Amino acid sequence: MIKEQATVIRAVGRRVEVEMLRQSACSHCDLNQGCGTGAIGRLLGHRSKPIVIQSDIDLKPGDRVVLGIPDSSLLRASLLIYGLPLFMMVAASGLGHWIADGSEVMTLIAAIAGFISGFLISATLAKRKLSKQFYPQVLHVNSELTRQF
Repeated sequence: MIKEQATVIRAVGRRVEVEMLRQSACSHCDLNQGCGTGAIGRLLGHRSKPIVIQSDIDLKPGDRVVLGIPDSSLLRASLLIYGLPLFMMVAASGLGHWIADGSEVMTLIAAIAGFISGFLISATLAKRKLSKQFYPQVLHVNSELTRQF
């Protein structure tokens, strides 16, 4: 299970708007030392986009919660979003190469067409069949971290 902490911004019925708590990979970013990732983070700012989730738990603004998605969902999403377009690109380029009797231009056109079609197929499949698996679930409320308003 992949877990991440978030803070409840707004709660209306079962719909809860949460904002992920920003965490750095190491402590050097807080100390202004170091790496390219920290420099890019400072350049782009530390903004996070709130997400809306469904929860059966009674939450109120300021609550800190732990959200989670199953590891298998992330693996399936990665294979679908990255693997299918790459597989389609390689298969289409091989087919284009074979049909065009070794023409490099046709192989390139077929590879691009395969990649684009694989991307469109993976986006459609993700929306239709897998979208509910990617929504984070509220695992529990961190009562010791909950802020009081």
